[in-house]
Amino acid sequence: MIDEWVAYVRQLYTRNDLPAGSFDANLTFAQALTEAARAVPGVLLVASLPASDIEIGGEAGREALTRLKNTFGRLESAWRPASAEEGFEIVRRRLFQPITDPAHFPQRDAVVRAFCDLYRTQSAEFPAHTRDADYEQRMQAAYPIHPELFDRLYNDWSTLEKFQRTRGVLRLMAAVIHALWQRDDRSLLILPASVPVDEPAVQYELTRYMEDPWVPVIEKDIDGPNSLPLRLDKENPNLGRYSATRRVCTNTLSGLRADLSNDEQRH
Repeated sequence: MIDEWVAYVRQLYTRNDLPAGSFDANLTFAQALTEAARAVPGVLLVASLPASDIEIGGEAGREALTRLKNTFGRLESAWRPASAEEGFEIVRRRLFQPITDPAHFPQRDAVVRAFCDLYRTQSAEFPAHTRDADYEQRMQAAYPIHPELFDRLYNDWSTLEKFQRTRGVLRLMAAVIHALWQRDDRSLLILPASVPVDEPAVQYELTRYMEDPWVPVIEKDIDGPNSLPLRLDKENPNLGRYSATRRVCTNTLSGLRADLSNDEQRH
């Protein structure tokens, strides 16, 4: 199993004075290794090759990637990137311990069932897919993160050129969960509205893929010490009890990101 092969080989591009050998010598080794793996029954050679420009790393990275793809392409069985559902499991396993105590399953199921009952009884207020038969299973698989949050990250945010789907989601959710833990948040699920945009670590993960001018927009119109939603929550006690205005604006942030991505591409 070989990871970050392109990142390693690209360092040898146009260099012949390193102990690791030359660029061409390493690619010759890659070809010999794949041929040896094919010749031995029961041997599996697994290599990860980057898909985004930010991971490839300039001319040297592109040349290394092209050559390695050609080498593996002769006998590869490509593994497609993780789907949103697989992403649920990857992130959940990395950030939460598995539920193994049978006594805890009824608690999880009660939370999921309460949400699904709400979606069914208030059907006019929620998207039709929340009433699908398998949506309850999706909620159980993603618990304690709401699958809608994963959907926005894997579908909307993937339109951003520099966003790495699984790694980007993992970094963001690690920051979100850490902030909620420190704040002793007692929400039953982590919803899109639960993302603490005012937390510096979370805000960094939210804005690292955007142009700098968008940061003040978020701090003014989404969440921040001088934001309009915070002021409205303070002026209206009924809203402020639930941070309703801030939560609604935070909930729309994923859609805002998709719009910003389109605007950046147009301009």
